[in-house]
Amino acid sequence: MERVKAPWEGVALVCRKCGKKLGGGFGKKGRQDLSKVLRATLKESGRRRALRVMAVDCMGLCPKNAVCAVGPGAPGHVVVVPAGADAGAVIEALLGS
Repeated sequence: MERVKAPWEGVALVCRKCGKKLGGGFGKKGRQDLSKVLRATLKESGRRRALRVMAVDCMGLCPKNAVCAVGPGAPGHVVVVPAGADAGAVIEALLGS
C-alpha cells in the first residue's frame, strides 16, 4: 500500500443525524449546518488546510439540542456542540488547542 500526504493537517467528523434533528442551529441566523459553518470559518480565517470537516453518519450519542463531533485533538473523545456555539471555539476544541 502507498501513503500519500493529505492536503490538510487533521480531520473533524461531524454527525449528520444530529445536524438534521437540530435543523441548523448555527451561523448568524441559526439556520446553517455545523459542518458548513466550520468550513466557512476555517476559510475566512485562512486556516482552510488546518482541518478537513466531514459529515458522517450517526455516532450513537444523540444529545438534545446539540451536535456530536470528533477532532484530531482528542480522537477518543466526542465534543458535544450546543446549538448556537461559536464556530471558532468549536474549531479550537476539535483541534485540542
